[in-house]
Amino acid sequence: MQRVFGVMLLTVQLLTLGRTQEPCTDFNTLDDIDKRDSNYQVATGESRISDQDLTEGWYDVGGRVLLDSAPGFQHCGTLYPIWRKEKKGDTSVMCLQDVGDTCYKLFNINTKMCGTTERYHLLRTPDYSSAYCFAYKQGDAPPDFVEKPTVVVRLIDKSPFQNELEFSCEFNKHPDDIFYSTYWVVDGKHIDNEGPSKWEGGHVIKKQVLTEEKLKKAGITKVGFEVRCSVRASKGVDKPSSTPHLSDPKFIGIKMSPKTLVLSEGEKADITLQLTAPFGCGQLTDCDLQIEGSQIVQKTCDACRAELVSTSDCGAKISSRTWNKPISITVYGQISQTYGKTTQVQKLKLRTRSLRSHLIWDEYDAGFIRVQLTKNTKIIEKKSCHAVNDPHMKTFDGSNYEHQYQGVFTLYKHKSLPVEVQLKTAVCSRGSSAFCNCGVAVRAGRTVFEFNRCKDQSTIWTLEYTLCEDGGDVLQVKRKGHEYKVILPTGGSVSVAIKDNFLNVYVYPSVQDVQRSSGLCGLLSSTTVDDFVKRDGTTTKNFRAFSDSWRVGADNNLFNHDTHEKLTSWPKTLNFCSCRPKVGAGNQIHCTAAQAHEEIKILHGFTDVQPSKCTITERRKKRSVLSLPDTSPPRGRRQVEEQWRGGWTEDKARAYCEDMFHKSRSMQACDNVPEMYTNDSLANCVMDIQLTGTIDFSQSAVDTVTDHCMHEVVVNPVLWEKTQHDDGMKSIYDMVMAEACPSDCSGNGNCVQGNCDCETNYSGTDCSVDLTIKPRLMDLDNGGTCDMSRGVCNVTSLDGETFVDGVSTCSVEELRVRQSSQNSVATTTSTATVESISRAKCNIVYHDETGSDDDEYVRAFRISVGNSADIYSNSVGLMVYDGSCVRASVEGDDFKWDVEGRYCVFRGTCIPHGAGQPGNPRKVCQVSDNKREWTNTSGCTETISSLAVMFCLVIGMQQWTI
Repeated sequence: MQRVFGVMLLTVQLLTLGRTQEPCTDFNTLDDIDKRDSNYQVATGESRISDQDLTEGWYDVGGRVLLDSAPGFQHCGTLYPIWRKEKKGDTSVMCLQDVGDTCYKLFNINTKMCGTTERYHLLRTPDYSSAYCFAYKQGDAPPDFVEKPTVVVRLIDKSPFQNELEFSCEFNKHPDDIFYSTYWVVDGKHIDNEGPSKWEGGHVIKKQVLTEEKLKKAGITKVGFEVRCSVRASKGVDKPSSTPHLSDPKFIGIKMSPKTLVLSEGEKADITLQLTAPFGCGQLTDCDLQIEGSQIVQKTCDACRAELVSTSDCGAKISSRTWNKPISITVYGQISQTYGKTTQVQKLKLRTRSLRSHLIWDEYDAGFIRVQLTKNTKIIEKKSCHAVNDPHMKTFDGSNYEHQYQGVFTLYKHKSLPVEVQLKTAVCSRGSSAFCNCGVAVRAGRTVFEFNRCKDQSTIWTLEYTLCEDGGDVLQVKRKGHEYKVILPTGGSVSVAIKDNFLNVYVYPSVQDVQRSSGLCGLLSSTTVDDFVKRDGTTTKNFRAFSDSWRVGADNNLFNHDTHEKLTSWPKTLNFCSCRPKVGAGNQIHCTAAQAHEEIKILHGFTDVQPSKCTITERRKKRSVLSLPDTSPPRGRRQVEEQWRGGWTEDKARAYCEDMFHKSRSMQACDNVPEMYTNDSLANCVMDIQLTGTIDFSQSAVDTVTDHCMHEVVVNPVLWEKTQHDDGMKSIYDMVMAEACPSDCSGNGNCVQGNCDCETNYSGTDCSVDLTIKPRLMDLDNGGTCDMSRGVCNVTSLDGETFVDGVSTCSVEELRVRQSSQNSVATTTSTATVESISRAKCNIVYHDETGSDDDEYVRAFRISVGNSADIYSNSVGLMVYDGSCVRASVEGDDFKWDVEGRYCVFRGTCIPHGAGQPGNPRKVCQVSDNKREWTNTSGCTETISSLAVMFCLVIGMQQWTI
C-alpha cells in the first residue's frame, strides 16, 4: 500500500510541474512590489530582496511595468537590480546591473498583454541578491512624498496589573489631502502595515501603531529588537503609493558599552547600560528592573580558576522612574592565589530577572560582554612579610630587621582599601627586657578578627571576630588547632601560629598590594630601596625611627574595641560576585567581599571559623581574675655586644640549630621547594639561643620555613606537577603535604601523611597539649546566666584553655537552687564542641522533675571540662532562669536569684498572679503585700451532696504558703 501511495504522490507532483499557466487568468502575485521601485535603497540591517529562488511562472505586478532604465547599484530593494533593456514582441531583454556595469548580464523573459495589463513570465535570477525592478505607468505617479518618519515608543496600561509598549510612526503632513499607509519593519522584516487613511488631525499616527500583540504574532516576545517604520502616500485607497523612506532604526532593549574589556588581575572597568524604552510596574508607582550577570565557562576550562566577577549582585537594578538614565556595572579581574602568567577570555552574559508586570522585559537576554583577563604574578612570587618572635621582622621585598619595642603597630596596611593588620608586642616574661608578639588584629572594613593574649587585656587567648558588620564574609578565617589562615579581600592572606603565650604572624601579598602596601611590612615593589617608608611618606635607614612611625595611637587601636565605632564599612561597590552558574541549580549568584576566598588547594585539616559573636561583653574584663603561670623563659634584649647565656656559644648554638633543621621531617620535605631562605631562619634560631640561654624558641625558626613552604606549594602550580619517584608518581606538593606536620608534632608524636599521630597523654594538631594538665576555665557567656524568656538554653559557650578538637569533654552537673539551699540532681558528660583552643561549647541537659519536695527553685549548673578521664578543670556556674520575673546572678559557685512583680515561681518558670500551676490548675498563684503563695481552689460542681460541698469548702479554705 505504501508503494502505491508513493507512485500516486509522484504522479501528482509531475502533473503540477507540467501544468501550463494561462497568464491572463492564472498568475501569481509578486512579493515586495513596493520595494522594487528604482528609488528604494535597503537600509542598514534590512533584508534584501532576492529572486534567485523565485518560483518560475506568470506574475501580476499590480499595474506596474518593468523598469526600462538602469536604476543604480543597490537600488530596487536589492543588491543587483534587473531592468528591461528592450522589448521585442512578447520577448523582453533583461539586464543585471552590478557596481561597475549597468548591464553586466543579459537574459530573456516572456511577457503578454492582458488588455491594458502586462503580465510577466519571471525566471529565477542568475545571481544571489538580485531582483526585478518595476515602475509605475506614466500618469499613475503617486504624490511626491519624501518624508522620513521617526519611531516613538510609549508605555501604556494594558490592564491594572500589566503594561505594554506601543510604537507610533510620526511624520509631517503633506500639503495635499492625501492618504497615508504605515509599514513596520522589525529586525529587517516587514511584519505589519495599516491600510490607507487620511490625516484627520494627526489621528492616522495614533491609529496606525505597532503593538506588543502584533509583535507576538510575528514571533517577537522579548525586547532586544530593532524597529523601523515607513509611510507611503497615495491619492486614493486603490491608487499607487509613493516610494517609502524608512525611519532611522530604533533599538528596543538594553545597550551595552563597551562590549569588550581587557583587564589585569585586580583591575576593574565599567560597563555602561542604557535602556532605550521604558518598562511598567502595573499598579505600583515605581519598581526596579534587575539585571544580573553569569559567566559562560567553556567545558574545556573546568579547572580554570581565574573567574571574572562583577558588583551589585553580579549586575545592577534600574528604577522605572529613571529608566532613561545610564547605569554601570563594574567588572573586576579576580585575583587568584596561584602564580602564573596567562591570558584568558571569558564571556559575561547579562539577563533581566523576572518582571511579571511587563512580560516583554521579563528574563530578557541583553547580550554578552567579552572579557580578556591577564595574569602576571612575577612581582609577588615567593614574597612575604613576617614578624617572628621576638620579633624578627622581614619586609615584603626581603629586608630583615629587629623590632624590639612594646606597643601596638601597623604591620600591614593597604593604601587605598580599608584593610589593615596590627601587631601588639609586650614583655616576653617576668624580669625580661625583650618583647614578644602577643596580639594580632586583622581588619577589613567593619570586620575585625583578633588574636590576643597580652597581659594588659587578657589572661587567655582571644581568638574570635570582635566586629563583623560587613556581612561576615569580608574576612574568611580558617583554623587548624593552633594555626590560623585569614584570607583578605585583596586576595592576600595572613597566617598566624600560636606558640604557648605568643604568636608568629606571616603576611602573604597579592597583586593588589604592589606599590600599595605600607606599615612594618614595607612598600611592596621590585626593590628594597623603598622598604623603610615611614608613616609620613619619608624614607629612613633608622630601624627604630621606622618602627616608631608605625606605632598606633589610642584612637586607631583595633585592640581597643571602643575605636570600632569609627571604622568605615567595606565599600559595597567592592562586593564581588561569583557569576558562574551553579550546576543543577540555575543561575544562582554567590556574592562575597573576598576576591580569592576559593582557594586552589585547601591545607589538610583546616576548617572555617564562623563569626558566632561579634561584640565584646563584660566577660572579657573578668579574664584577669585568674592568673596563669608564666612559663616563658626570660629573654634578654639584643645588645650591640654579643652575650651568651647558659653555657652556650655561637658554635654550639649553630650546630644545634643545623642539627634540628636536618632532623625535621618538615624541613626535609621543604628542601624540594626552591628558595625557602632557610639561612634567615637559621640565624634567628642562633640569636634566640643567645638571648634566652635556652632552646625554647628554636622551633619557631623551623615553623617559619614550614609556613612559607606550605604557602608556596599551595600557590605555585609548577609544584603540583607529578614526576616519577621510587614509590610512584608524586608532585612536590604531595611530598610536602605528606611529610610536613605542624611544629614537627612538638617532639611528642610522629608525622603520618601530614597529620600528627601523638604519643600517649598528648594531643592537638601539633601534639603540644599535655592531656594530664587540667584545662582552665574563665567564664561563660552573659556572666554565667541564660534567660529562658529570650530563647532556648540548651548550649553554653565557655572561655578558657586549652581545649582540643574531638578530645575535650564537658561535665555538666545540674542543680536545683532554692532561696536558702541547693541540691545536685544529676551529672551528664558529652563531647565538647571546640571553636578554638580558648573557646568551647557544652550541651545543657535537663532532667526529670519527679522527686522534688519543693517546686520553688531555679535550675543551675556547674560545668567543667576535661581532656582525659577524671582530670577536669575548675568549674564555672550557669544559672538558667525565666527573666519575666526572676533576677539572677552568678559569682563562682554562688547562685543568687530573686522574684520581682506579681509572679510566683514554679520549677523555674514565672506564673502570673491568678494563674494556675502547669499540670495542676487548682493551685493558683496569689500575690499580695509582697507575699507569694499558692491557693488551692475547689474543683467541685453544683450537683454534688452537701457533705461533699462542705468538704470542698474546707479544702478550698486551706492556704499553701511558700
